[in-house]
Amino acid sequence: MTVFKAYDIRGVYQEQIDEKFAYSLGKSIGKHYNTVLVGNDVRIGSKELVKPFIYGLMEEGVKVSYCGTISTPTIYFGTKDNYDLGVILTASHNPAKYTGFKMCDKNAIPISPTEELIKIFNEYELTEETKEKIKKMDLKDIVVDVKSKYMDFFLNRCNTSNKKIAVDFANGSTAIAEKEVLSKLLINGILINDFPDGTFPAHEPDTLKKECLMDIINTVKHNNCDMGVIFDGDGDRIGIIDEKGEVLQGDILTLLIAMELLKEKNEKLKIVYDLRCSKIVEEVINEYGGAPLKTRVGHYFIKKLMHEVDAEFAGELSNHFYFKEVGYVESPLLALNYILFAMENMGKPLSGLSKEYKKYFHSGEINFKVKDQQEVLNKIENKYKNCKIEKIDGLSVYCDKWWFNVRLSNTEPLLRLNLEADNKKLMNEKLEEVKGIIE
Repeated sequence: MTVFKAYDIRGVYQEQIDEKFAYSLGKSIGKHYNTVLVGNDVRIGSKELVKPFIYGLMEEGVKVSYCGTISTPTIYFGTKDNYDLGVILTASHNPAKYTGFKMCDKNAIPISPTEELIKIFNEYELTEETKEKIKKMDLKDIVVDVKSKYMDFFLNRCNTSNKKIAVDFANGSTAIAEKEVLSKLLINGILINDFPDGTFPAHEPDTLKKECLMDIINTVKHNNCDMGVIFDGDGDRIGIIDEKGEVLQGDILTLLIAMELLKEKNEKLKIVYDLRCSKIVEEVINEYGGAPLKTRVGHYFIKKLMHEVDAEFAGELSNHFYFKEVGYVESPLLALNYILFAMENMGKPLSGLSKEYKKYFHSGEINFKVKDQQEVLNKIENKYKNCKIEKIDGLSVYCDKWWFNVRLSNTEPLLRLNLEADNKKLMNEKLEEVKGIIE
């Protein structure tokens, strides 16, 4: 299976992505860009591959700056308006054995591996002589301090909070700059798994898997916290737990942030949300005078759309939150700031806020491995031909009092289903109906 995905390059370290690949990628990219900012996450593979990648770039005459071990939002922050290209070696929320590359241009717009990078990639021989030169490289000669500017921005931009807030850094990249920021902003913060470790000893660095959330849920409950926060491995996603230990879905968080932005700006702002989100998101955006825009899933597509329409904010069910203020890219720290605003302004705990907007019954995302994905989509389209059908991303089917979306994963060989209905009974009935067709 190719390591060139829709959003990034990703694969198992040494098996799929090794030193030769990193060196070849550097040389291939180096023929097209003049100045490149490079960073890496905490993964063992990312740290091992950063030197061969940078060496490949420099062989092609690229002026490389290295900002060390950082989060993905930090690389976006450092690249925008300063470099032709920003690259972070990361595999996001994947298990420890994975590594990869995520890239953006000088406007912080993602570079698509499947659309752009695969066309320019060539394999190059990595000789023993070159390996020795790579080993002797001293990255200190090209180090730049992006972290301090990033921290200063958020320390000045975000408010302090007296609430008791637990934060799980998942031993990822946010256990560096973001930890320093939150240590100062959260007066009663409880920090866990807050040292960087690329083996992820506590749990996989995922904000969505239930087993990865148990640490933060237990910490919130045992310490009577007002809320819990969890970052993924490279820090571009944030998960939120309420004071009862319940997980808030990304669409509820999206509408809370959108609501606060619309109240703050008091303008008809364009707000983007992905097509998996509950109907309540569009309803709330309209209620507060915004202009809701539905989009296909994935940061590559969302950022491009935000630039095109000059959107103020975008939210995804998968806990990615994007802000025009920082260049139309993910900013979990700004997202947290607006969620805290919502709690303060409405005078309610998180459980009360979310309950108010849980008007519909959502299945959450369910994954299926199927042999012929297109055949399944064709069957679904034929079965529900009398309902309204959209093809923004896979199939979205809108029937009376319920709707669903089935789409191909951009990162794995899976079909992903999201279904919502006006009541729980209907949701369960229709979920079994659609699952029956897929399976």
